[in-house]
Amino acid sequence: MKINADLSSIDFKDLLERIKNSKKVFWFLGSHVFFVILVLIFLDIIFGGFLLYRYAVFAKIQDSGAPAQDFRFAESAYKNVLIELQTREQKFEEAQEQNYPDPFAAKIK
Repeated sequence: MKINADLSSIDFKDLLERIKNSKKVFWFLGSHVFFVILVLIFLDIIFGGFLLYRYAVFAKIQDSGAPAQDFRFAESAYKNVLIELQTREQKFEEAQEQNYPDPFAAKIK
């Protein structure tokens, strides 16, 4: 396809020829659809195997060399969590004791 520098003139004969050539490719793919599907399935299996190796097998190989970290129980964080849970439980119990008016009850005048 020839395009001038000012983009005002496009070679339409070349463009039509490229469209005709692309029709041949699609006709070939359509007439041999079974083999095309087999090739696509084969490519999918290869790509899936690559992803499995990359994110499952290779990741385990890299992680196995890392030293294990020691687990330490943070007593202060545990106490803070317990205090927070107790305050939430107190607020919940206070909310249960309150009586709220029924918004759906009929109003008496």
